[in-house]
Amino acid sequence: MSWEKKKILLVVKAYPESSKRHGSVVCTAGITEDGEWIRIYPVPFETFRGGTKIPKYTWIEADVKKATDEKLSRKESFKLRPDSIKIIDDLLTKKPVNWEERDKIILSMPKCTIEDLQFDFKEERTSLGLVKPSVIHNFFTTKPLEDMDTDIIQGRQMTLLGEERTLLEELPHIFKYHFSCTKSCLCNHNMTCEDWELFQSYRSWRHIYQTPEVLWEKIYQRYYTMMIEKCDLHFFVGTHSMYPVWMIIGLYYPPKKCI
Repeated sequence: MSWEKKKILLVVKAYPESSKRHGSVVCTAGITEDGEWIRIYPVPFETFRGGTKIPKYTWIEADVKKATDEKLSRKESFKLRPDSIKIIDDLLTKKPVNWEERDKIILSMPKCTIEDLQFDFKEERTSLGLVKPSVIHNFFTTKPLEDMDTDIIQGRQMTLLGEERTLLEELPHIFKYHFSCTKSCLCNHNMTCEDWELFQSYRSWRHIYQTPEVLWEKIYQRYYTMMIEKCDLHFFVGTHSMYPVWMIIGLYYPPKKCI
């Protein structure tokens, strides 16, 4: 299968992971100019850090081709040629955020329930979607913050391809949302959240707030209280690469509109 150029709005970046082949990489999801979901991998960690980083909500152009070696054969998965990435438009990354223009793209995507997506995965290997939960019951951790073991990795390494990559601090994935998809739906989901911003908050705030209790209070206030009270919170969701398990891979939180 040959490479093709696609124009993609980057809307999701999960927290980086370590790959023996590619070094520290990020699984990234976006929306093509044709209004289709796409997952691109591997994106080097360096793409999203330092002075040349590419922020979320950047329009890029890149060479991609359908991933043919995935265990789950997910419909939206594409391989990326990292050195082909070219920034096309970064207006949606600017401050103050133009939520109206972001909404025109993000909220035009079909809003699904987890049950819809589970059915679509079985039928056609759909593995990305946007969920607008009707009720968000809680935000919690699967273990206390003081018990979190972090694997602090520093320095750089050579990949199997002879490329130098930055290593990262690996964090356990313990943050979850408890939600129901619709008011008429009896579903209850306790779903792991992989959002990079959430993980970065934990990484930086633990050096500011010296006790686990205060740290958790600040995280909870930001990612539950504020999101519920002031934002119209949506979940970008996707499946695990090895198992058909759905996870929250990103948060979309435009401010609530006054009625």
